[in-house]
Amino acid sequence: MNSKSSNQIDSRGASNLTKPSRFHVDSLDGVRGLAILGGIAFHTLRPYEYRGFLGAIWRGLEETSWSGIDLFFVLSGFLITGILLDSRGRCGYFRNFYARRTLRIFPLYYSVLLGVLVIVPAVIGLGRLPALYAQLIKNQIWLWTYLQNYLQSQSPHMLPGFGHFWSLAVEEQFYWVWPLVVYFLSRRNLMRLSLAICLVEPFLRFTLLQYGYSTAALRQLTFTRLDSLVYGGIAAIALRDSKVFPLGHRGLRIVATLFGVVLLTILIREGHIPYEGAATVILGYSALGMLFSLLIYHLATTRGTLSGIFSSGGLRWFGKYSYAIFVFQWPVTLACSAIFNIHSGESSPSSVLFLFVATIVLSGAIAYASWNILEVRFMKLKRYFEYSHVSPEVRNPRSATAVLSTVQPTGLTAQLTSDVALSADAPGQEYR
Repeated sequence: MNSKSSNQIDSRGASNLTKPSRFHVDSLDGVRGLAILGGIAFHTLRPYEYRGFLGAIWRGLEETSWSGIDLFFVLSGFLITGILLDSRGRCGYFRNFYARRTLRIFPLYYSVLLGVLVIVPAVIGLGRLPALYAQLIKNQIWLWTYLQNYLQSQSPHMLPGFGHFWSLAVEEQFYWVWPLVVYFLSRRNLMRLSLAICLVEPFLRFTLLQYGYSTAALRQLTFTRLDSLVYGGIAAIALRDSKVFPLGHRGLRIVATLFGVVLLTILIREGHIPYEGAATVILGYSALGMLFSLLIYHLATTRGTLSGIFSSGGLRWFGKYSYAIFVFQWPVTLACSAIFNIHSGESSPSSVLFLFVATIVLSGAIAYASWNILEVRFMKLKRYFEYSHVSPEVRNPRSATAVLSTVQPTGLTAQLTSDVALSADAPGQEYR
């Protein structure tokens, strides 16, 4: 890129970054869409056996599709950190953040809990419900308090039908603390802390494994999954001020390559990346976190083929409704399995493919109805908690792109101005 075009980018970027914008990053909606489809694939697309070369590819993709959760963690860390950086020092920093998070997340979440845990037992009678319902009622306090991941980490199937809610707890607990961290630290110190977290987490998981923690527990505990969220935060900080990022382009490529080798080694050895394998838990989560942060940063700062793929209408539709799809997809999967007598891991490839499609269609329809009947009414209340007069803390945008982008940018097409950062408030944020 010649100096003239670079200067034009810097000038245009600086101009755009001094005032709120109505720009929206379509490709990040596509990231949400891919993540939720991965979750459904992981729950439904496992046949009773894998045959031949195509079967090996199918297994590799299906058994690795759980990583959509990490993709969503990184995306949430990226967007939430961006919101907080762009609004700190402004009037209503804490009030607006927590009010908007509450309006986005709580209505659907607590409506589902109210219906399942209060209304259904009251109307039908607990004695007429399946035996597992009693266990769910017994442990419901963990769901009401967003602490279900700690219960789930002790033993599987503690919350029948709600086991997938553990990641919602991880993200919500992150929201409790991260605004305070961002508020009190400078960008440089926030970057230092974030990098320290990402360096410490693999050693923490390794140590806890030696002390008898299960890989299932380490997958779900908030303090052992922080790096997945924080990698997104690092990308958000670097976007605003590349000078605080310690690695140059070459150093970043070396680290990314090493993490890529880690994942490739696991893939070759196992035929897929097992979500609770020891190597995955110790290093794989970190590798996915960093590589996903590079992907998200690239999509947020460049236009090209990859951005076009993630901006496709289909992926964006699933991204828009991904939160409700996630909430309903596991119960819908269980219902479809019972109705059609198709069980992941026990049925033919064509049968599980039908289960996959049926789950997508039904959970998508329910999510669409949920959005239009319930969620949108609360989303409208966000107008009372606007991040008004926010000037994003972006410095040296061209340099920031050079640091983290793996290809030459065509322009700062997705700077996180206030509204771009608030893409996190769009329908569908939390994943698994």
